Amino acid sequence: MNVALLDRLPSPVRAQLHDRRIELPPIAALVEADEDEPVLLVGSYASGEANPTSDLDLLVLTKRRRRRRRPGTTNHPSIFGDSFDGQVGDLPVNIEYVSQERLHDIAQVLAAAAETGGVDLPNLQGLELRLVQRVHGGIALAGADELSRLRAGLDLDTVRSAATALAFVGTLSLLEDTTVLTGPTRELMCRGAAESLLVSAVNAFGPVTHDGKHLVSRAARISALPDVPLVFAHAERLLFSDRLPLDEAREFILDLAQELFRSFADPRCPSRVTGMLDPFVPTWSWTGRGF
Repeated sequence: MNVALLDRLPSPVRAQLHDRRIELPPIAALVEADEDEPVLLVGSYASGEANPTSDLDLLVLTKRRRRRRRPGTTNHPSIFGDSFDGQVGDLPVNIEYVSQERLHDIAQVLAAAAETGGVDLPNLQGLELRLVQRVHGGIALAGADELSRLRAGLDLDTVRSAATALAFVGTLSLLEDTTVLTGPTRELMCRGAAESLLVSAVNAFGPVTHDGKHLVSRAARISALPDVPLVFAHAERLLFSDRLPLDEAREFILDLAQELFRSFADPRCPSRVTGMLDPFVPTWSWTGRGF
């Protein structure tokens, strides 16, 4: 990759690299991209959430598949493409290559859901949510026009709606498991339900979040906003609710879930959450709550 493209890194990122005495040419040497392929800064450095252990993450949206391994890097391929890990000084660098066909596949799923008026719930899993989040939240270093075209096919409102709804459905499903299972599996299900509820809340009021890495810090930032659901104020107790007596934990999670469900009508939330959840509401009669 042309090292000049790294001059487009945000100034705070360049300042961080400079402070760590990280040179740009060795980073550019790890990346192989065609001239017309978008290259993005993604991950923690793009979102401003980097810490001293964070990788510098770069994403290349490829138009053709070919071997791109650079000397000194290790690969962990997936169904979405190739991901190479390298090292520049004390900085881990990750370069991910994902075919634009994968984005088109996700776009088709979203389009099919839109045809139903937003009632169908796209079953977007972690890797798919991660990819969409990176494409929409990444900072273009190359191929900005092509990136804009690709982003247009990934309706972020539908993605956030699906991420919110899927996590909420997961909360109630895992919590129902606690009514029939025994420990320690029961406690694991309780913990999973609590985390899923916080993921649902963050997706509703914040950025697309697919795992626990930035969950607590994002929830803390949202808690400072006016008139947000109580789940944010009680995030720490929620995440450790499996340490409470089971009946108390279950009622605590259900109280927060019921309030969050009502808050999905808030205009700050993605618009299709309630419609995607409607088919599931009858299955929650076991809670005795009015969802």
